[in-house]
Amino acid sequence: MLLVILLVYSLSYSSCAAAPIRTAANLVYLKTPSDSITQKLKGALLNALVFIIIISIVTFLLVLLYYYNFTNFLKNYTHFSAFFVLTAMGYSIFLSIIQHFSIPIDSITCFVLLLNFSVVGVLFVFSHAVSIFMK
Repeated sequence: MLLVILLVYSLSYSSCAAAPIRTAANLVYLKTPSDSITQKLKGALLNALVFIIIISIVTFLLVLLYYYNFTNFLKNYTHFSAFFVLTAMGYSIFLSIIQHFSIPIDSITCFVLLLNFSVVGVLFVFSHAVSIFMK
């Protein structure tokens, strides 16, 4: 929690005026300041509907895979998903830290550190040798 507080405090996004990012939550409608309240409401409801449909389809597929006993696939999918999340979020946070504090680092070292963070993180979360207290 201390690390999260330090990251939020030091990496404020007030100076960054980046374009909005397209995600599954705003796949259909992307809000603009000039939209009316009814347009925003319709867009928000449409985005919510699309998001619920996507989540329902993915959940149905996962239940179907479990029903037909594809547990090895589900286990490997979970490991890959954790690796992908750690890599993507780690890269984003690591890049923000490098830019904010002007840390001189080359791309090869950055890649090795990120890969090490992701692989060790997945092994740490899914390894049976690590105690529950440490996880």
